[in-house]
Amino acid sequence: MATSNATELPAKLVSLIAERSPFYEVGIQTTVCWKFEGVWRNLLTKFDFTKKGDPPFAEFLYQYPDLMIIRRLLAPSKVFTALERLVKSEVLESGHKGFEIVLQATFDRSDRSRSSTLEWSKWPADIFRLSPPHGQPGPADGALISVDAPYYPSFDQVLSDFYAIRAQGWMNYFNGQVVVVLPDFRARFLNLTVAPSYLKADIECGFLQPDGLIVKAYAEGAVGRLVQDTIRPTEATVNIKLDDKPSYACVALLCATSGEVLHEKVFKEGLWREPNIIVEPSATDLEQMRLTGESTTVEMREKLDQNRPHRLAKTVVAFANTKGGTIAFGVSDDNRVVGCTIQGMADTITNLIRTLCDPPPNVGIKKVTYEGKDLLLVEVPESSGVVHTVRELGPFIRANGTNRAPTSFELQALYQRRQPSSLLRF
Repeated sequence: MATSNATELPAKLVSLIAERSPFYEVGIQTTVCWKFEGVWRNLLTKFDFTKKGDPPFAEFLYQYPDLMIIRRLLAPSKVFTALERLVKSEVLESGHKGFEIVLQATFDRSDRSRSSTLEWSKWPADIFRLSPPHGQPGPADGALISVDAPYYPSFDQVLSDFYAIRAQGWMNYFNGQVVVVLPDFRARFLNLTVAPSYLKADIECGFLQPDGLIVKAYAEGAVGRLVQDTIRPTEATVNIKLDDKPSYACVALLCATSGEVLHEKVFKEGLWREPNIIVEPSATDLEQMRLTGESTTVEMREKLDQNRPHRLAKTVVAFANTKGGTIAFGVSDDNRVVGCTIQGMADTITNLIRTLCDPPPNVGIKKVTYEGKDLLLVEVPESSGVVHTVRELGPFIRANGTNRAPTSFELQALYQRRQPSSLLRF
């Protein structure tokens, strides 16, 4: 990959820091460094920012044998200064008195820095990365244990706790890189609901109100194009009527004054579904589920058995590790729709998934009415980049209408499918 001049910050990064600084409360630098042959080396550093008005993060210094984890808070202008010193003097500041890391790294060049992925930021962000020369040594995986620091069984937990990333292959991250994340807090889509007769986009307004936004919507179904529309919202929810069930739908959020694209969400039937896309089944879908019965992607339950919570956890994990699927509560063993009492049920299911699944898959839970009876549907998308397990029981996969532990061959194949092809998707 071609690289930019090592002594210059990308002009786009400089301008974006200047433009977005009024929306930032504080800059955050999180560094994991490792001592090798008497020299401290950067394993992973991330520069990020919090939204104006949000509570600050805590600074800390955790010391382990030959490894340190450091977090410090900086004014946005100080982030710029630290990055400038890094590219000009090859010195990565840590904020720890008298402790600096010599780091030779250059910015990766890319035509696009904008990313809607949740890998590095929950908000849409522009992401820049400095990479060191190939071949930098790294530590072997192992427990981090120290009297005055938190205990971590492996680097997997370090990646999750300090960078909010759960993925197999932590070595792809701890390779000496510096990631600069410039979140765009103006506005984003919270959810996109895809239903048989409508689309619904929920917007979170950070520093732009609905009347300062434009929503573009497009959808296709079996009959062809269903909608291609421009909407100027007056509230934080946009509803778009459709004449048929969509198989493909996407929405884009724009700044009304500049025309900049702030966020996009895309749904395509049959493909992996990104988080916060909710698909509501039609009456035909429910009838088909009932007639077909349990399968690789469908499980029927008459009610939630709280005395056997691991039964639910196994199904959720198996769906997430295989092709995704739907658990329908309110259907008897002989596939009759009997309905169920759903008050408080969604919260109970959410808590069970968070407690028993590691990591907890992103699921959609919704109430539907069929033949005058209430059902609760738990939709589990196929996960990308991570293998889910049931705590103390391990991973599960879905085979026909059952959940089972994978064979060693199946487990190896599962991890290979979840291996990220690249760190950043621009």
